[in-house]
Formats: sequence, C-alpha cells, structure tokens
Amino acid sequence: MTEQRQPWLKRPSSLVLLIGAALLAAWMGTVIVSIVREEPDGEATLDGLRSAVQQALTDRDDDEFGRLVDSDSAGEDYAKNYVARLDEADPRRVRATVAEGDGDPVVTVTADAGTKGAVCTAWSAVRSDDRWVLDAAPPVGREKGCGAAD
Repeated sequence: MTEQRQPWLKRPSSLVLLIGAALLAAWMGTVIVSIVREEPDGEATLDGLRSAVQQALTDRDDDEFGRLVDSDSAGEDYAKNYVARLDEADPRRVRATVAEGDGDPVVTVTADAGTKGAVCTAWSAVRSDDRWVLDAAPPVGREKGCGAAD
C-alpha cells in the first residue's frame, strides 16, 4: 500500500503556520501605517510652533503639548506635569508669543488667572530635525520679564 500524503494546505501544522504568518503580516502592516501617519514632533515654522503651543495649552492637551517639547530636554511626564500645574492656576485666555533676539527665539505663554493675576512661562525654541520645538530648560535672561520678581 502506498501512503498518500495530504496536500500541504490540508495539514493542520501548515494551516497554523499560515494563520500565524497572516496575523504577523497584519500586525506589521498596522505598526508601519501608524508610524507613517504619526505626526512628527514640533512644527515647521516658529509661528506654527507658537500657534500649536497656544492651542494645546488652551485645550489642556498634554499629548499635543508633549509633541511640541524637545524630547531630549524633557522627561517622559514633562508635558503632563506642566499642563496639570497650569490648570491649577485656572488660566483664561492663554496667549503665546515669539520674541527673536540675539540667541534662540523665545516662546512665552501668558494667561490671565482671574484674581490670582497673570501666569507666564517661557521656553527657548530650538531646531530638531528641521522642525521647531520647545527646549524644556527655561531661557536665562538678563532683563526683568516673565517670572521675574520685583
């Protein structure tokens, strides 16, 4: 008697391998598409950075704000912690401005905090991979301004 072999697609082990390969391919495709569609950190222009910072902080969107901060200068929870601290001040009308001088441009965020007065924070804007991002370390200035005590 001659033993007949089943076609390879009808063997249970082949079917398991085929399903596993299909699932792996689908997972890899999903990862690749999500990486390609992921918005790059920072913004292409200084005005774009200013506008995105203002919108992210107005919306209290720590994920979007985190995308605007240089990951090399900030810890993992920097954006979440900053937005939480800003929220404690109960700011109204968040405004961001850009000042260009001799050094790096400076993005300053100011907001009215009702009876608590105004709140403000400043960051240097730096280039990272041809995009503008905020440097988490605050700029050091010589004149009185944002955050200066009288």
